[in-house]
Parts: sequence; structure tokens; C-alpha cells
Amino acid sequence: MGEHELLHLLKKKKSFFEAMLELTEDEAELPVPEWISALEQKKILLSCIDEIDSEMYPFKSNLHDISQEISEELDNIRKVVKQILYIDAINQEKRKRELRLENGLEA
Repeated sequence: MGEHELLHLLKKKKSFFEAMLELTEDEAELPVPEWISALEQKKILLSCIDEIDSEMYPFKSNLHDISQEISEELDNIRKVVKQILYIDAINQEKRKRELRLENGLEA
């Protein structure tokens, strides 16, 4: 497998993370049934990412010799993942407050 195939897999992986970011950005405003659906969609996206990681396994021994383009793609993926984690933490706190209010507890 060559560098072109690795780059293709990385771009595919990034697109799944970008889809997950979109879901994460929207989920705080969703009613509970739609929020649950968004969480299920994120779970599916994670399984797709896991499959890509399996396909990338043969490249692991060569990752120290990566091109600038691949390095940039990896950096872009990291940035998207950081955004997902940041927004997800905010969404979780918002949902916790909503659930406390629904249960008659103070926020």
C-alpha cells in the first residue's frame, strides 16, 4: 500500500469525524428523541472510523516517513477531534442542567 492509499484513508476518516462534528454541534438543541438518534449516528460513525483504522494498520510501521501532505491531514483530523471533544463537553453540561431542572433539582 502506498502513500496515495494512506492519504485516501485519512481523508475518508476526516470526513467521518467532520460528520460527527456536525452532529455534535447540533445535538445540544435537539429534543431527547432526536438527541438519542444523533448519539446512535455518532456510534455508527465511530464504527466506520474503527474500520478505517484497521485498514490503516499496515501503514503503522511507516508512519515515521510520512509526507507533508499526510502530516497536514493528520493535524486536520486532530483539530476536528479536539472540536468534537470541546463541544461535546459543553453539550453534556447543558444536558445535565436540563435533566436536573426536569427532575426539580437546582442547576
